[in-house]
Amino acid sequence: MQKRILVWLFGLMTAVAVAQTPTAMWRFFGNPAPNNPALPGVGKQTIYYACGNRLYAVDMETGALKWQYPTDAPLNATILGHPVEGEALVYIGASDGNVLALDIQTGSLRWVFTADSAPTARAVLTEEALYIGTGRGEVYALNPRSGEPLWREPYRAGDFIAGALVLADETLFFGTNGGQVHAISTAGGRRRWVFRLPAPNYDSQPVYANNSVYVTSNDLLIALNPTSGSPRWTRKFNSEIRLAPTADENHVVVTTRENRLVVFDHSGRILAGDREPIELRYEPLNAPELHNGDLWVATRRGTVLVYSIPEGQLKWLYTLRPPEGTLDANNRRIAYLAIVGKPVFIPKGVLIGTGEGNLTAFGMDWVDRSAPKVLRTVPAIGEMMSGQLPLEFTARLRDDGAGVRPDTVQWLLNDEPLPIEYEPSLGEITVSLRSGGTAKPLPDGRHTMTIVASDWAGNTVRYSWGIYVDNSLRRGPARPGQQQQQGAGAPGTGGRGGRGGGDF
Repeated sequence: MQKRILVWLFGLMTAVAVAQTPTAMWRFFGNPAPNNPALPGVGKQTIYYACGNRLYAVDMETGALKWQYPTDAPLNATILGHPVEGEALVYIGASDGNVLALDIQTGSLRWVFTADSAPTARAVLTEEALYIGTGRGEVYALNPRSGEPLWREPYRAGDFIAGALVLADETLFFGTNGGQVHAISTAGGRRRWVFRLPAPNYDSQPVYANNSVYVTSNDLLIALNPTSGSPRWTRKFNSEIRLAPTADENHVVVTTRENRLVVFDHSGRILAGDREPIELRYEPLNAPELHNGDLWVATRRGTVLVYSIPEGQLKWLYTLRPPEGTLDANNRRIAYLAIVGKPVFIPKGVLIGTGEGNLTAFGMDWVDRSAPKVLRTVPAIGEMMSGQLPLEFTARLRDDGAGVRPDTVQWLLNDEPLPIEYEPSLGEITVSLRSGGTAKPLPDGRHTMTIVASDWAGNTVRYSWGIYVDNSLRRGPARPGQQQQQGAGAPGTGGRGGRGGGDF
């Protein structure tokens, strides 16, 4: 009896630990939307997924479609920003200048407001007002029940409003393409202050945290007083900062042009990333996001990275992949799907969308029991080959649940480890044995190869197969199976990455 209880407790503790690993719960497939200008919206029970000219309402728990808008022909416009759910309505903005309110149960159109230009900024909703920002610099406050304007005139910034509106203490903060940060009152839309960035910036999005507004400008991180707009402190870098900062109640994080992270506290003191650089594995697609103390990074290699802050330790890596064998128009394998937009967080997980209209929901409370898969080994099972140097072995790994953990990957030859290179975005393991080093030719006879890899949930694969070496054979040419590989939407692919994923 006591033994049974101990086994049960061990299983429970293991399940709790594993449940903290993001695991793919479901995927929903909308219509393709490369460079999608909209992020998914999160309601109480529904995900609102905009794909170009159509909106899908998806059940948060199962990924099942509830309804779509329009039901027949798509909109003659592109959905922008992100959908926002209210008490009974969900609000979307479109490139034709319309703001639409839809019934959250049926998707039926309830009202339309037409702005002077397209609502480009991500909106803010309160009980009293829906705030939207446009491409010509107008900010509107609308009655969320009727769509009627609440201000006599919209606030006019005179320039494209990028990113998102930020609400704090009855003040809206936003940045414009011209390098200005505006603060306006929610009561009547009156200007409180405008701060002009010292130099043009690729991403003028302001971030509010711990009673400061943070912005980046060329090689500067600036903390502004939210009441006056005056700088509290400034930190200068030896490198350009192209992306907006991110911040929470404890930390402020910036990303340099060299894809390095620097972590500050709210007084401007560097906590990490100065003397010992924190290197991102891949180039960020957009400004990272801090969530529950971790930094989430969507990259240009179809891969999501999660780092602990302030230490900068990699906690999770996952690559969005099409079905195995998907090829582009030039007959090259597509190894990863192009991520569009930021990670969007739900109560117990996160959403990631791709240009193919593939929306994947990862849950923190799901338990993954499936180990990684080993695919397309070279040499193949039972292959007869020469053992003369140079030799190159390759294989692919895939794990659609929790993702392969890179530091666990091994390639063994007769139980002896070989030097490997593992590229997570491609899922490729490569072993290169060259003359002149410690590598030796393989003797005649049977040899056993083994690949070992674990996923982030702790499931491990140990895949073994035999090959035969006959050194009287001529060494073969380079194998054509290792063709160039692309990510979906990468330059020169001429195609897309397929519309499905692997089995979960």
